Amino acid sequence: MAGQLISIALTVDQHDEGDYFWVLLESFDNSMEFEPLMEAAKGFHTYAEALQAGYTVLRGLSEDLNVGPREEVDESVFAEEDDAVGELD
Repeated sequence: MAGQLISIALTVDQHDEGDYFWVLLESFDNSMEFEPLMEAAKGFHTYAEALQAGYTVLRGLSEDLNVGPREEVDESVFAEEDDAVGELD
């Protein structure tokens, strides 16, 4: 069973030194407020390079690009619920 889709945004910041850094931001509970999730450890010479590198990381967060990055679901919880239903005697 797949978990809920994770809302992640990719942006690029330019630091004072002039290098560009990709940043992945995550939103919780369908909010329009985003918090930093990951950031490039090293800067890139161009915006395009940083954007491409960030996109590569974002793609890697999803096992299946057709459904996107999903929250992990604890399958043992569902197994316990199924067992509990069968115990009604």
